[in-house]
Amino acid sequence: MTSRLRAGHLAGSLIATLAFVGGAAQADVVLAPELAGVYAAGKGVTGEFLKVSDTWHDSSVLWNEDTHSFGSGVAIGTFSWGSGLWGLADWRTAYGSPAPGMIESSWTGRASPISYADAEYNALYGPTWGEAAMAPLFAPNGPSAGENNWASRFAGYIRITEAGTYNFGVLHDDGFFFTLGGASGTLSLENDFLNPRERLGFGSNLQLGVGLYSFELGAYDRIEAGVVELSWSRGGGKWSVVPIENLIRPDEVMPVPEPSTWALMIGGLLAVGSIASRRRNRTDALRG
Repeated sequence: MTSRLRAGHLAGSLIATLAFVGGAAQADVVLAPELAGVYAAGKGVTGEFLKVSDTWHDSSVLWNEDTHSFGSGVAIGTFSWGSGLWGLADWRTAYGSPAPGMIESSWTGRASPISYADAEYNALYGPTWGEAAMAPLFAPNGPSAGENNWASRFAGYIRITEAGTYNFGVLHDDGFFFTLGGASGTLSLENDFLNPRERLGFGSNLQLGVGLYSFELGAYDRIEAGVVELSWSRGGGKWSVVPIENLIRPDEVMPVPEPSTWALMIGGLLAVGSIASRRRNRTDALRG
């Protein structure tokens, strides 16, 4: 699978294809923050989880019966066995224009951090890939009993506090897309259709500045084990889950003034206080 750099708005109309992590190394991609500057720590972003009916039969993902492959042929929902989620087209239907009966249950709330799975994933693959929190749909007292055909969406800002070399990876099973927005363009990753669990990251490291980068992550699982986890690597190091304090909801963005700004503000307040004091002293002298 490949990840692609959508660069129609990047300086110089750069067009490139980023290879799967582990392939040939490529030059770093420089991306300035969408909102430059220092910002207060985040508390996580909003997560939206959907449980799609196991009997939903309107998938628009194409299936070629002759070659047994996705991407061409006819809609998989036309086959008797073609129920449930099969690809990103179905994810978009679930979050964009679901037909009556497609969504069995849903959960929306603060996701912190982005590392969720179902019980089968944690039982079978948690020891090797690392356990994740139970998706709220399935957690104790969650709204759904079934753990197949579920989808998730997360969006907000990633907070970068130190300029340097970064990469982002998504652990997923079955599919996902991830976009990272900067001042001059958007980077994107995706893995469509049904895939075994894997962490897919940008084939080129990213040179990021201090500030906020917008992002969106969508993922889905059809049957059996499912997981979605957003990780980063810093300075070419190991993958680790993006911390809560680096995930900010758009309605919770809070700039932190630079030290020089604080100095100017304090200096201004002192000056105002000094002027007010002199005026009081002058008034008292005239009254005396």
